[in-house]
Amino acid sequence: MKPLAALIALLALAIGAAPAAAEQRLAVEAARFTADAFGDVVAWSSYDPVARNYRLRLQRGGVAFDPAVAPSGQPFDLDVGPGPNGAPVVVYSRRGDIFQYDPAAAAEQPLAEVNTQGTELHPSIHRNALAFVRRIGGRPVLYLRAGGDTKRRPRPRFKETLAVEDVELSARGLFVVYRTDVARSFGTRATLYRVDGKRLRHVFAVGSSGANFGRIVSPSVAGRSIYFARTNEGSGQGNRFFRYDLRTKRLVAARGTSRAQSVTWLGDRFLLSRTSSGCAGPPLRDPTATPTCELLLTDPIAFRPASRADVRRTRP
Repeated sequence: MKPLAALIALLALAIGAAPAAAEQRLAVEAARFTADAFGDVVAWSSYDPVARNYRLRLQRGGVAFDPAVAPSGQPFDLDVGPGPNGAPVVVYSRRGDIFQYDPAAAAEQPLAEVNTQGTELHPSIHRNALAFVRRIGGRPVLYLRAGGDTKRRPRPRFKETLAVEDVELSARGLFVVYRTDVARSFGTRATLYRVDGKRLRHVFAVGSSGANFGRIVSPSVAGRSIYFARTNEGSGQGNRFFRYDLRTKRLVAARGTSRAQSVTWLGDRFLLSRTSSGCAGPPLRDPTATPTCELLLTDPIAFRPASRADVRRTRP
């Protein structure tokens, strides 16, 4: 969710420095994770190699702590956003159910109004509304709960939905990243859409084929723009940070990294979860792995006009 720029100063104080024009490391973890921030709260997953599970890790007002919530066998699929009173809350999925943690009250509660015997994941909160994904018959379906009603949201027409990779609910509306097939046995495409009632409005798309796998990483809304990263595993070409103006539809870009796991815009820079080849994590059980998965603040981002090729990606 969109955070407050004042969070930058709090994070800088937590590591004993003023905001500077250089990236600042906030945490080092032993396995890949995603992170998010809103207000004075940052949340991410911390892997315990002894217990072989993940703990929810929070930083509030510059102070890091582990809240009293049960661990998870998978990284927390989390989002930080404004709750009903505008104060930061954390929502996440664990074992197929969605929970909410209130840092001010130090209390967790399951969101019984959306949890079923099925699998719920990818929650995103904004005030009294919650977006999430539910697996139905093995197929991911996007839902929005608002005003006491839970309704399905649209999916791409004439394409097989392989996955919902990200969900962002904000004051500017609901955004979703769908991965669909391009052609059988040929490739897939990740597309960022803005949900407009029963329609999907195309924002940006990136394809995957052969040895190249393109991703649209964790869109976040601030002001009238949406910020996100594009990564390309394989050729290593085309890794970018983007800002897309929702009113003028203008796209600008900056150099990115293929190692981005999540990005959240913080006023003039990103909160970035970044991995490396040394951060093997639990899937490989690599005893030689070094804890080089990092949570950091990037240096201030200088956007430039996007290339013609990238601008074409904003067209349906």
